[in-house]
Amino acid sequence: MKRHAAIVLILIGFLGLGVTYSLVNPIFESPDEVWHYEYVRYLAEGHGLPVSDLVAEMPWHQEGSQPPLYYLLGAGLTFWIDTSDAEAVIRYNPHAAVGLADAPDNKNMVAHSAPEAFPYRGTVLAAHVVRLLSVLMGVATVACTYLIALTIFPGRRTLAALAAAIVAFNPQFIFISASVNNDNLVTLCSAVALLLVCIWWQGDRPACLALPPTLSQGERGRKRCPLRLSLPLALTPALTPILSQGEERAVLLGLVAGLAAISKLSGLLLFPFIALVLAVMAWRRRSFRALMVWGVQAGLPFLAVAGWWYWRNWRLYDEPLGLTAMFAVLPARTKGPDLAELLARAEGVFRSAWAVFGWFNVVADPWLYAVYGGLTLAGVLGLGVLFVRRLRRGDRAGLATLVWPGLWSLIVVAGLVGWSQKRYPQGRLLFPAISAASVLLAAGLIQGVGRLPDRWQRAGTGVLVGALFVLAVWAPFRYIVPAYAPPPLLAELPSRALPRAADFGGQVRLLGYELREENVRPGEALHVTLYWEALAAMDRDYSVFIHLVDDHDLIVAQRDSYPAGGNGITSRWPAGAVISDRHVIQIPVIAPAPCQARLLVGLYDYGSGERLETDHGGDSVDLAGIYILSAEGMAGVSNPVYFDFEGKLALVGFDLDRRLVHPGETLHLTLYWQALSPMAEDYTVFTHLLLPPDQVWAQDDQQPGDGQMPTSTWQPGQIIEERYELTLPPETPSGVYEIEVGLYLAASGDRLRVGLSDAGIVVGRVRVSGP
Repeated sequence: MKRHAAIVLILIGFLGLGVTYSLVNPIFESPDEVWHYEYVRYLAEGHGLPVSDLVAEMPWHQEGSQPPLYYLLGAGLTFWIDTSDAEAVIRYNPHAAVGLADAPDNKNMVAHSAPEAFPYRGTVLAAHVVRLLSVLMGVATVACTYLIALTIFPGRRTLAALAAAIVAFNPQFIFISASVNNDNLVTLCSAVALLLVCIWWQGDRPACLALPPTLSQGERGRKRCPLRLSLPLALTPALTPILSQGEERAVLLGLVAGLAAISKLSGLLLFPFIALVLAVMAWRRRSFRALMVWGVQAGLPFLAVAGWWYWRNWRLYDEPLGLTAMFAVLPARTKGPDLAELLARAEGVFRSAWAVFGWFNVVADPWLYAVYGGLTLAGVLGLGVLFVRRLRRGDRAGLATLVWPGLWSLIVVAGLVGWSQKRYPQGRLLFPAISAASVLLAAGLIQGVGRLPDRWQRAGTGVLVGALFVLAVWAPFRYIVPAYAPPPLLAELPSRALPRAADFGGQVRLLGYELREENVRPGEALHVTLYWEALAAMDRDYSVFIHLVDDHDLIVAQRDSYPAGGNGITSRWPAGAVISDRHVIQIPVIAPAPCQARLLVGLYDYGSGERLETDHGGDSVDLAGIYILSAEGMAGVSNPVYFDFEGKLALVGFDLDRRLVHPGETLHLTLYWQALSPMAEDYTVFTHLLLPPDQVWAQDDQQPGDGQMPTSTWQPGQIIEERYELTLPPETPSGVYEIEVGLYLAASGDRLRVGLSDAGIVVGRVRVSGP
């Protein structure tokens, strides 16, 4: 065991980290965790598998369409726990910034309350039990990574330890392993399948498996064998026939593939992988009969384990994958991404494979991604050097050892690209290949630099593993804990705050506020801290609204949130305590400027929309005046902006002649365009006056210069000023309207995109008032 002390320490370290992440990350604050848990709870309560009529209605959202193995295991561990408190524990944050990494707060999907505190009970206890199951799956995945590396590179324990550490001390892998998520089971099954493939590829009967079942063999008993780490030597004779015969190996591969396919749809990727493995193995034996036999022997256990689920889907949804039920809840994209979008999203996928927490909204510092990027790049370059070196030496056997982890990694990447045609990709969806990729990275980092003395390799690897461990320990306390920290409770209003007393509904009193800025520009942020006092215990969670309104009562900017960025729900406020409630109000780049605005604050119940009345009359308090300065930009343009349309041209400014208009009147809009590159096409500009969400009440579509200045004649850098008239029909209803702008090709209707969206951009709002 001393020979494998490194992996023992790594496994202990991962187990400790997994438990730590599980404890410091509030329940249900990892991607889709609450819905995964709801599926587990439904099964634990004895309801049976979901059917088509329930998938779209029950609280598990799209997860009810997933293969059930992980959820059945979780239900088997938690069926004895009374989870009747689930409704009280699982209270969604209606202001959650899901997927918005730039949002300053509201990272929490769930409004967390006192029942989550230790000692755990009810729903909280059940969630932590299933989290622990996931952590143990992660432990097994790390162990499999070590065994895969030792199988491919016999005797290279330093390399194997590094491969295991890359998995074990990846903050994102720990984060997902410490959550309720079926990714953990399919990742483990994939690692086991790759291990079996590598053992088979290395020979019909590895020498270490042929040893007699005795510990008195001296040096022979100490021969390096990856399986001796986790299996007592006394079991080796029983496993030797299984691991040395193609027939039994095919059965095992089919069984593991079936377990993966009944864990998550991505487990089906093992099917083509194993089919190719069987084909290559049969080719090595020059035996078509072997291929047929192995195909049957792998296919039968696969069908026995997973086939019933996909047949059930066919009967329920008229298709085997259950995607009909999934996309009924989680709509698929109507148009798949092009290459440019895939490349743009690649950075997000890479980052979320290493360290993006919460619901894709708690991101790390840029330098941390640079560290992991440098590590990945060094490993890839080293792997390339290793490949070239072996190719030049004619080392076909050495090259062959890299085939299966490389092929499996490519298949998983291809699967993610395919999935991105329907939904948006995330790095955790690459985890079925994390063992394979980590082995290849470790090989590149160690063997790519040449044959170094063993002591140097061990020292360098030790430093790297230690650094990875330190980062993994540090990450949750740097990023996760602060994102969900409750607000401080104060004894009184701080002396630096401006007093502004107002009672709301006899339940809450506004004591005062702090305002960091009195003047702001479009695109900047306004920082406000409110100080509340709970007059009595509350059973509702009220939302705070902060509106910046102009002299036409148009909302220039707004902020709606539970207090303290979602972490200070009012039902947890003790009577008499003073709560510090910080807010960041982002001023839109299209905000009218210059403009005098008023800062209004109030409270309301999100479910009903009912506002609390103040003791001064009305439902809001006017805190202060805020002056919005013109943004810096083009001279003579009141509202400079910058919207890039696919690198061809940009909208760099706009002007409106008014912001209050009556039916029958004409609104005059001026747009300023800048050519960015030569264009072969002649685009048409559209300007719409919209009553949200999509009612067009006035529009003016035209080519620039009434067709006399087509975009194909524009020169890079040229500024074009265009005027448009939006005439309102006499029957135009009163309300707040949006001005939408964009460009399209008249022949096809295809629009130019801004970023990844081909929707028009909103450049302003106006109020339409009755005559």
